[in-house]
Amino acid sequence: MKLQERQSPFSDYAMRDGLRRFARKLKEGRGVTVAFLGGSVTEGAGASDGERTSYRALTCRYLTERYPLSSPKFVNAAIGGTDSVYGAFRLKEHVLRQGLPIDLLFVEFAVNDAGDRDASVRAMEGIVRQARRACPDIDICFLYTARKEDVELFRTEGKEQANVDHHEEVAERYRLPSVHIAREIYRRVAAGEIGWERISGDNVHPNDFGYALYAEFLRDFLDTALRTEDGGAPEPGKETPDPAPLHPLSYAVADLRSPHEIGQAEGWEKLEDWTFEHVCYWKLPGRILFGNRIGASFRFDFYGTAVGFSMLAGIDLGNVDYSIDGGPFQTAELFDEKCADFYRPKIVLLADSLAPGAHSLDIRISESRHALSEGHAVRLLNFLVNG
Repeated sequence: MKLQERQSPFSDYAMRDGLRRFARKLKEGRGVTVAFLGGSVTEGAGASDGERTSYRALTCRYLTERYPLSSPKFVNAAIGGTDSVYGAFRLKEHVLRQGLPIDLLFVEFAVNDAGDRDASVRAMEGIVRQARRACPDIDICFLYTARKEDVELFRTEGKEQANVDHHEEVAERYRLPSVHIAREIYRRVAAGEIGWERISGDNVHPNDFGYALYAEFLRDFLDTALRTEDGGAPEPGKETPDPAPLHPLSYAVADLRSPHEIGQAEGWEKLEDWTFEHVCYWKLPGRILFGNRIGASFRFDFYGTAVGFSMLAGIDLGNVDYSIDGGPFQTAELFDEKCADFYRPKIVLLADSLAPGAHSLDIRISESRHALSEGHAVRLLNFLVNG
């Protein structure tokens, strides 16, 4: 993809403690593994070929060609339409349990988070603390990508979307580098140097030209970060301890639990290799717990401070009634405006401030459903537990 005439190197990033561990490994020619955790932009939605022309694919190619002695390996943990909260709960399963120590983790959720500071801080901090606990010699970098709707915010107030501020709290606390791709895009669009339609066919997802720009910006950051001398990089086993958490209930011990752990589940089916034709942003086949009969119920026992579930949400999605620790039943309304268009992964947290300890969750399919829903179906992918 041929870009416009090259401007001066991109420099809109906060280096902080940089990527000194990763740079040292590359300098020594050691094997490395790089993971990408994010949403549809990291997955490559909008690209002609997500495995060739997305920013992720182009960055993988850059690292492979520039550091052949390290034979970089890559983990793609992107799921479109998902936010940092789901990222915190699925990090272990999708990244840390892939059989390889992770040396560099890119995290991209600035366009998917909903603007809730508390949720973003708990999630992004949880990702950082989990990753560092599992891989003490890891480097982590936050990426902030662009949305069309926020160009005007930048034009009038000089700001990026609020999610960036929330993520930056965590980056600053843990001295992580962050790359402000969004701000450079907003600056160029606001200045009339480039039209949004040149880089994207919708509100969020770059086309091949846009992804090439994103990759160029990230490459400029990496050129600087990996050129930095490793004198400040701690020796293995001598890392500085993590600071006190920003949030006492951050998702630092979040994990996924299989719904197939459920013993008795009246009216529910445990399905292997589930497939459905009209699915967006999901890598089938799937392993699900399926129910569509009103009143079908089960109990899930867990230990922790938060509980919820991930599901495949679509046109026939119903509601569930739930009770925690034998309390009164409440209704969780699951259907949203996207359900009429396609099936996609979605999460719901039912409680996130429980007292530490053992708890029980009772679930039953509700009589109620959204007016646009065509059924009462619930397809559970995993339980979410922080504990």
